[in-house]
Amino acid sequence: MNSKRLLLLTVAVVAVGVFALPGTVSLFSGQHAWYNISGPENEIPCKKCHADVYEEMMSMEPLSKKLAGESSSPHSYMDENCDLCHRTCFKMTYNSSAGKYEPSSGYTYARGYGSGSEPGVEAHAVSTIECMDCHGISTDSGGGKWNHYGYEEYNGRCYLCHGGSGWYRGKYITVPFRDYADFISAGGFGLGTTGTDTGEHAAHKAFVLDSINDTKMEGSNEACIACHTSIPVKIRWTHGRSLEFNASYDKGLVLPPTHFNTSDYEANGTVEVTSYGNYSGGANTTKFPEPVTVWD
Repeated sequence: MNSKRLLLLTVAVVAVGVFALPGTVSLFSGQHAWYNISGPENEIPCKKCHADVYEEMMSMEPLSKKLAGESSSPHSYMDENCDLCHRTCFKMTYNSSAGKYEPSSGYTYARGYGSGSEPGVEAHAVSTIECMDCHGISTDSGGGKWNHYGYEEYNGRCYLCHGGSGWYRGKYITVPFRDYADFISAGGFGLGTTGTDTGEHAAHKAFVLDSINDTKMEGSNEACIACHTSIPVKIRWTHGRSLEFNASYDKGLVLPPTHFNTSDYEANGTVEVTSYGNYSGGANTTKFPEPVTVWD
């Protein structure tokens, strides 16, 4: 009887070992096969974790249009080139005293190019960037602050932003040149992005400045993505209820245009309106129009 119990116990121990021990040695299959990161264009597939972002990028324009080099924006080629933005050398910082964006020290990422390695400082793999890191630079060259033409992360991929020819998804494509001096600058806000930028009539300047002061996202990104991306928005507007002014009769005026002078314009009272806008541009004041996601 004891020998039978011992045999049964032995079988049980072996069974546990067969199923449990491999899990203690290696929890996941493949965890000891590393991606190559020795080259400027390393093999780490960002989309493995960020499939939702990848789908959004792919939905921007038809792939056939991008392969034909006819994309309307450099952003559409970033589906396979995430690092051009998220490992950028550019860094612009808003100077509230001067009311301008100014160049500051760039990012140092963890790197390994086959001849030694460099640890990250501000970021390890990628950074949380501000749109104005690129779109706030004053000239195509970055104003001389960064040698981005020699930046190893951008090596061989100048054409994706500036135009020219190169490889994209295994096909050699030609992108129209964007060779005017400040093609990337978000001018028109008086924030110093171009030499002639006054922003004196910018309707959205306060929107940008208020976004800079909000800490939910980097810099002015709240304003940038609200207008330039397909994210749904909900805005609680407070408008003036009525426009009031004086109209005084003046018999000395000759018709046309009128016998009245107007003065003392003011807005009186408030009206609150909530606006719902979906990704396709549909909007109303009661709820989000359908659909509200980029996948529909």
